[in-house]
Amino acid sequence: MAIKNFYFSQIADLRIEGVGIHASYSVNLTVTDENTPGGKNVSVAATGKSNAAKAAGSGNLLFWCKVKNTVDSKLYVLERKKGEYWAVGLDDVPIGSVSFFMPNSVHNSPSLEIEAGYFYDSGYTGTVPPIPGSFKRVINLTPFQG
Repeated sequence: MAIKNFYFSQIADLRIEGVGIHASYSVNLTVTDENTPGGKNVSVAATGKSNAAKAAGSGNLLFWCKVKNTVDSKLYVLERKKGEYWAVGLDDVPIGSVSFFMPNSVHNSPSLEIEAGYFYDSGYTGTVPPIPGSFKRVINLTPFQG
């Protein structure tokens, strides 16, 4: 079983007074993959971080993350489940987690395509995404066994 941590940052701008370049954000992903007969079990958990709400003086950050399994092109949305507990840092925002089975493929090496971003929610004037509103990265997993 392989457990890997990935930390991705995105420079971003948010056209709200006092925020600007402080809208930059980062997403921390923990990926676990375990080879099984016929494929592998994969788990992804993510937290996000940005100073946008602090710079604006109020509001919330609504992070989101999607994971695409490149072997069979299934798309998974990370979400927090009721009763799930997270150990996070002071400024970390839990995004969610997902677990799924990735079938063995002789034509494709196992990898995940990650897309993540956030919306700034002011509470009274609505929600706004930063510019750019998201980023995409590819994570290569350990090869299939057997």
